[in-house]
Amino acid sequence: MLKKFNALLLLFIILLITSCSSSNKLNLKIEEVNKVAATRNSIVPPVQYEKIKNIDDIGYKYQLFIHNNMLFAGNLDGEIYIINLKTKTGKELTEIDEPIESEVFANDNYIFAGTTKGNLYKIDYNGKIIWKKQLGFPIIGEISQRKGNLFVLTQNNTVNCIDSKNGTIIWKYSKGYEILSIRGNSGIMFAKDAFYAGFDDGSINKISYKGDEIWSVQLGYGSMFVDADSKPTGKNRIFASTANGYTEALSAIDGNLLWKRKISSYSNLQSNIFGLFLSDEEGNVIALDASNGETIWKRKLTKEGNIYSIYLTENSIFAMTDKGKLFVLDPISGKIMDIKDISDDFSSNFTRYKDKLYIISRDGSIYSISSKNK
Repeated sequence: MLKKFNALLLLFIILLITSCSSSNKLNLKIEEVNKVAATRNSIVPPVQYEKIKNIDDIGYKYQLFIHNNMLFAGNLDGEIYIINLKTKTGKELTEIDEPIESEVFANDNYIFAGTTKGNLYKIDYNGKIIWKKQLGFPIIGEISQRKGNLFVLTQNNTVNCIDSKNGTIIWKYSKGYEILSIRGNSGIMFAKDAFYAGFDDGSINKISYKGDEIWSVQLGYGSMFVDADSKPTGKNRIFASTANGYTEALSAIDGNLLWKRKISSYSNLQSNIFGLFLSDEEGNVIALDASNGETIWKRKLTKEGNIYSIYLTENSIFAMTDKGKLFVLDPISGKIMDIKDISDDFSSNFTRYKDKLYIISRDGSIYSISSKNK
């Protein structure tokens, strides 16, 4: 009798374990969707991906940059690569022997790269260093250019406005160093009269092109890891989110709150006429009504890990989990239109160029994503 009881108990435990393990898996499949007519240069499902090149280990949330059919990237060994997207051939331009975690920015004549040692380099297309500027703190995230000036973000929560010709610092805007942060930055959204940026203290700020603060709004919640690492988006309404805090709609004029939701996000927000799209810390992709913040749909894509990368095209939304599962969703309904398993680790954002998306994995593998019929 005791043996039978023990056997039944063992069977119950096995069934319980099996039930628990199976409940941790999401059975996601492609769903029937009334597809919107594809527009020119649109990426539509079914999609395909291709590994272009490997440049070795890169930094957290590293951003690829593309200019004139050339892709630019740097790695933690200080190597800078240029890849021709037409011929799919690449070369190592130069090695500056300092870890590169910033975006490698380029214009028609020069290339700019920042290092974790705080040096900003200007390099010509032959690999010759034109000048080097020490900014005092690691340079991470995007490097942007407007009217001949570079906008460079450093780890001490500072925007540096720099003359691209000679490396002279024109002005600095700083929020102060945050020790308990995720070590990233939001990038800059340029507007006509000012620009918008998020900082590691959990704030979104509107700053003039002379470096003066116009307004600052706190979105982060608590005292640790409240980083506003998602890039602001919008025009009359500015949408922004933090890694630990809120997603909010703010007035572009004065920063007044229009609506807020207790949704935290690591990914860049996306928006169109249908709504605002983002991923949260629980593995969901969410569509919100941009006018009031109400949920239109919510789709859980992963129970293990995060979604750092989402991108909205003309009629699809792409979401990449940190374990390399790529989902293509219908932005109107949230239904899954395609699934691809790239089986790599990702923490970077997508970069769009013409009719393709590009993304880089943590080990430096660069992938292109496009429609099968192209």
